[in-house]
Amino acid sequence: RGVMSDVFSRIGSFRYRDCQVVRADTMVEINSDHVVLDNIWLWHADHDDCGTDPGIALDQPGKSDECVSKHALVVNGRRTISYGLFAEHIIGGDMVTWRGDQGEAYFF
Repeated sequence: RGVMSDVFSRIGSFRYRDCQVVRADTMVEINSDHVVLDNIWLWHADHDDCGTDPGIALDQPGKSDECVSKHALVVNGRRTISYGLFAEHIIGGDMVTWRGDQGEAYFF
């Protein structure tokens, strides 16, 4: 049981971190029953300051395009309820994998 509220997760590169390529197979995984998710934003960056800067050009691949993310959210727990779930630009897998029974999602 529990509540996760106002969670932001980002996979991507940053110039101040030397444009390192990073990896997260799963950004958030829920393995407990009766969890409430509220305002969850899970984002694989589609632009950055390492090559795909919106101020310069979006048609050139940057370091964030080399980063790996397989799943934004994996739900294994039963009766999970989500209010406001945002998952974007996942590379190499599913944005959301929902295996838990009797779950509900509002505003996805």
